[in-house]
Amino acid sequence: MHIYCDGGFGNRFNGLIAGSLIAKAAQLTPIIVWPRNNWCRAAYNDIFELPENVLERELKTYLPIKDDFQFFMTEDHLHMGVSNQSPLQTASLDKAVNYLSSSHRDVYFHTPLIPSFLKMDCVLKQINCLPLSKNLTHIAQRFIESRNLTEFFGVHIRKTDFGANSSDDKNLFTLISNCPHKQFFVCSDDEEVEQQFGLLNNVAIYPKRAYVKTLVDGDWNTPTADSSGRVYACNVDRSALSVEDAVIDLLILSHSQIVDTSNSTFRNTAMLLKAARSTNK
Repeated sequence: MHIYCDGGFGNRFNGLIAGSLIAKAAQLTPIIVWPRNNWCRAAYNDIFELPENVLERELKTYLPIKDDFQFFMTEDHLHMGVSNQSPLQTASLDKAVNYLSSSHRDVYFHTPLIPSFLKMDCVLKQINCLPLSKNLTHIAQRFIESRNLTEFFGVHIRKTDFGANSSDDKNLFTLISNCPHKQFFVCSDDEEVEQQFGLLNNVAIYPKRAYVKTLVDGDWNTPTADSSGRVYACNVDRSALSVEDAVIDLLILSHSQIVDTSNSTFRNTAMLLKAARSTNK
């Protein structure tokens, strides 16, 4: 099973966890496909600790060999016209395994979300089987200790490509400034937002080395072609350093009492990491 990890880190993480569990249930050998592109220029081994069987290949490279694969994916992004089934519309793990066993071809798998048929206890165990980089984990832990963050609230403020769905940073600033005796960790993909919240005495901000940038001239939602030629209203270029710093933010956030600010996969991944850690004690 080729587990194609697509998009930003949160989406890739979801696909990796789901694909690993489904491959195990279907008795298929997992091959992680982790392209380095504008969505995420960090390599797999920049982020995860364990060495894995990893391929760095773009989605478009599957087009000439599409007949060699059985497709279990949420969307036919390249309009290959192949027969496929969506993991997010599959009712149970048994049905997923039955679908995969209906062909002798290798499997191409992709989902940006964890299918609801996967049991949460299995998801959390799988997360603990794929530890994040010791280096990034140590940096996050040292930051927590250096800022004496004990019982603290975590606030993720998603901006950039979220457009009208981005977090309400103005109201959040007012809320936090009115709670001077509580500790907050604030993280954002927007440098100006972090600079603003960093002025508050009760807010800790991890100092980033790099932020996400636009890939082409225009705003964050300018329609932009990615490395496989797919056009999205998402004009982003996430350098390896910006992704590593985002993962550090994610780790710090996972140690906090996470405030409900958006339904981004980044925030939801932090909640999964937090839940997985509690099961590993």
